[in-house]
Amino acid sequence: MAAGRYGRARWAVVGVGVTVLVAGCSVYPVSVEAGGVTGVWSSYGSEATVEFKDDGTFVGTGLDASDVGTRWCSGIAGRQQGKWTPSGEFAEVSFDGVDCEDVDFAFYGSPEHYIACFTRDVTAGCTEEFRREEGRNEGAGKGG
Repeated sequence: MAAGRYGRARWAVVGVGVTVLVAGCSVYPVSVEAGGVTGVWSSYGSEATVEFKDDGTFVGTGLDASDVGTRWCSGIAGRQQGKWTPSGEFAEVSFDGVDCEDVDFAFYGSPEHYIACFTRDVTAGCTEEFRREEGRNEGAGKGG
């Protein structure tokens, strides 16, 4: 009988740990103005960077080895540039000369501190996070 009681206690502790973990990984989309998008963003998961410019263009490095290149946009190795348009909780992106449809750069967090990622589903959250680099950005918001 004592083993059953400890077994239930052990599962209760595991249940609490799972609840805390799920709450810690929650995804909160955040609306970002164009000035909060412009600048250099660096990936946590790879050495990829992307710079969003005021003129509506972007240039990246290492994107072919990041999620966007390996999961959705194969063939971008030589064409890591394109155009972007702000759209609130994400920026619509299109790569020059690459058939890479429905990929956005989505923002999550709070208006003061947010991360972003390339994704095909802006409600799904990030698998590879990008943060704006301090000191190399113009505009509002810290982005990280």
